[in-house]
Amino acid sequence: MDDLAPILVAEDTDEDFFFLRRAFRAAAIENPLLRFRDGSELVRFLETLPAQNIKPATTEPWLVLLDITMPLMNGFEVLQWMAGREASPKLRAVVVSGSYRQEDIDRAKTLGASDYVVKPISAATLAILARPAATAGQK
Repeated sequence: MDDLAPILVAEDTDEDFFFLRRAFRAAAIENPLLRFRDGSELVRFLETLPAQNIKPATTEPWLVLLDITMPLMNGFEVLQWMAGREASPKLRAVVVSGSYRQEDIDRAKTLGASDYVVKPISAATLAILARPAATAGQK
């Protein structure tokens, strides 16, 4: 378990994070979850890591789950920051939001999100998202 890549979760609502954590347990995903209460906390954390540390011994990118509506720095702003960062290809961002709006989905994907999931998120959906990137698109 020590060599499992962490899953970074930017979620400001305690209740949403609680249910997300329960869904991870139900899906038997053992990767450590690192929670950030807003986008700026996540960005500060990522800025402190040398690029080579973002990619552990495995070849898989770290999964980043982003809420859109967060204080200080929202999910769209985090995606913009990630897109402008040269060392970020080792991160795979997925937006997890309560918004069904097509314009939010389109904007997230335009900014580099690999997927967009509407809350509440199920254990089955998490299991698919947490699979290695090479197999995530396969069913």
